[in-house]
Amino acid sequence: MKMKTAYHKLGIFLAAMLLVVSCGGSSGDLVGLGDLIPDYTNSKLLKKVTVTETGSPSYDVNFGYGANKLSTVTTTNNSYEFDVLYTGNQISKITKTDAQGAQPQVITAMLGYTGALLTAVTGTIAEGGVVTADFTTDYSYNAAKAVQVKTTFFTPGTTVETGSVTSQLQYAGDNISKWIMTIAAPGVADIVVNTDFSDYDNSQNPYRLLPRSFTLATCNFETSGTGPTGLSANNYRNVTVQSAAGTLSQIFTHTYDAQGFLSESSSADVSFDFEYQSL
Repeated sequence: MKMKTAYHKLGIFLAAMLLVVSCGGSSGDLVGLGDLIPDYTNSKLLKKVTVTETGSPSYDVNFGYGANKLSTVTTTNNSYEFDVLYTGNQISKITKTDAQGAQPQVITAMLGYTGALLTAVTGTIAEGGVVTADFTTDYSYNAAKAVQVKTTFFTPGTTVETGSVTSQLQYAGDNISKWIMTIAAPGVADIVVNTDFSDYDNSQNPYRLLPRSFTLATCNFETSGTGPTGLSANNYRNVTVQSAAGTLSQIFTHTYDAQGFLSESSSADVSFDFEYQSL
């Protein structure tokens, strides 16, 4: 996609999602990551994103690599970090530590593949050293494009479902045109959020430089960040989010470096500056 995008600013709707997910056993953003470097040719890796939002201090998201494989993700405001482990050339385990709550939340995700495709993620969510939820994420594809990602939460150590998050994705060529996210929990009306993306440029999407399974394992929980938009080849300029709460839209202006890579994307409320490292 393009930056943490509108979702950083459009969190007005997405906060409601997180409340429902918490009913399913998660009290924050859950993130799993992907396999090695992307399965297409590129000359750079995404190194850093600087986020500047009106009324808030700016911060950096730093991406660390070993042998050109994503190994860590850290933030300068120390809000969260990821550690990534591999089996051969595929990411097999990701541990996220989220320090934004009253006590650190640790999310452990185990990734499973069919060939090169990420087909299942299983894991646990723990707070204060106590597991509060188990989860599984399953994927449906049309050719190699993910069209549905469903995460189901369970009472720890049981098969009792406590909620689910489902992302349905539609494409226009190699870019996502619509993201429909449905949050369900027993006794609570479903929350459905429709997001439309349009007016894509022809430049490389910085987040698609990250591992594809990073994006796929993250998309149901990075509701204030990139979501599944890292699956798009290019950078959208227009985004509209609709839910029962109303409608919000943003228009982004893009600036590029000498090689045509996105260097800055900004709207009226937020800007994203991108730095890269060569392969």
